[in-house]
Amino acid sequence: MSEAAQTRKGDLTKGPLVKNLISFTIPFLLSNVLQTLYGTVDTLTVGNFASTAGVSAVATGAQALSLLTFLTIGLSAGSTVLLGQRIGAGDHEDAARIVGNTIIDFGVLSVLMTVLMLILYPTILRLLNLPEEAMDEARRYMIICSLGIPMIIGYNIVCALLRSAGDSKSPLLFVGVACVVNIVGDLVLTGIFKMGAAGVAIATVGAQTVSFVYSLIFIMKKGMGFPFSKKDIRFNKTTTGQIFKVGIPMGLQSILIHLSFMFITAIINSMGLTASAAMGIGDKIIGFAFMPQSAFSASSSVIVAQCVGARNLKRAKKSVSVAILLCLAVEVGIFIVCQIWPMAMPSLFTRDPEVLELAGQYMKAYSYDCILTVIIFCWGGLLNGAGKTTFNMTQNLISTFLGRIPLTFILSGLPGVNLFILGLAAPLSSLMSVVMLGWFILTGRWSRGLYIDDLPADKAEEA
Repeated sequence: MSEAAQTRKGDLTKGPLVKNLISFTIPFLLSNVLQTLYGTVDTLTVGNFASTAGVSAVATGAQALSLLTFLTIGLSAGSTVLLGQRIGAGDHEDAARIVGNTIIDFGVLSVLMTVLMLILYPTILRLLNLPEEAMDEARRYMIICSLGIPMIIGYNIVCALLRSAGDSKSPLLFVGVACVVNIVGDLVLTGIFKMGAAGVAIATVGAQTVSFVYSLIFIMKKGMGFPFSKKDIRFNKTTTGQIFKVGIPMGLQSILIHLSFMFITAIINSMGLTASAAMGIGDKIIGFAFMPQSAFSASSSVIVAQCVGARNLKRAKKSVSVAILLCLAVEVGIFIVCQIWPMAMPSLFTRDPEVLELAGQYMKAYSYDCILTVIIFCWGGLLNGAGKTTFNMTQNLISTFLGRIPLTFILSGLPGVNLFILGLAAPLSSLMSVVMLGWFILTGRWSRGLYIDDLPADKAEEA
């Protein structure tokens, strides 16, 4: 492929914005759906073909390993933001350097994470209060998955880099391959050979490995959209510092927010089995409802990064405004359904009238958050694409740890409290995020210091 052809590929700084945004976001959204189904298949398979201990082992082990995935995706934001900005600036030599440095950085990180997980997994399982009956199954699951960490990280990094280069369709293909391999592996190893949680773990690691290898072959044949070769794979201290300066806040944010949801689950679990089941169903539905804003946020982040590199801040801001409008068109529909027929979606998961009633209350309150998080996610995409990840992390943690968790705890202690009242903790804390993000963006602080020539002389020298 010629350099001129590669230059045109994945360039999101030009062309019809609405068309670009939609065509880039749809594969992103489908990838999120497949990844969610991917995890659901593991639970369904072990639930139908293995013991209760196996179900507990997979559920707990997957929860622990999901922290690793969130951390990797968060840290990779440093590479994707820098790569997007270099592509937007037309600096393909620097873009290749960032990709090469990312390969080394996350290669080393994957080995360190593997060693740490193999050492720490017994402690993690104890902290999660795993029942003793499930401990043997969980140990096997954690050991196998820990050994596959380099493949899991490699797969996620390749997908992140391709999306940052403007290609969201290829990662969808890789996710599809992983999903098919995982389903077949689950059915064969757990369904036929009765390997329990270990079979699910082997299928998961095998699927990620096949997908990772396939993605590498794909890149070798199709390219990254700009010239890249083995000579670009070298360590650069400055580039590594830039990558983690942007990525660490995102990684910490992902982990801490994931932990916060575990705290909230514990609070509502104390209200009894019915409330726990209702919240579990509600959170599962909300997880799907949040997929559009998550996809639009990620897409906006890529477009903003490229536009920042191209010094086209007007298009960067406009892309986020368009993303908000498109996403609201979906979420307003979900909000209306939840307000008029609050038990419609929960009825797909249970027929217990008490659980349905409580789940309906939870959905009716939480649906307000579906509207507010459109603004939060898309504005967050603007900040992430501009490299302002520290402020984005700060406002998220403030609204979560000074808003949602305390509100949930306080509301749970009110006499006669129900899940509608508890569900209001989410939109109330989201209002805090909207105010903080609005102040930062509307006052223009998001665009300050994006370029060295925007900084005072002393700061420019430090940069």
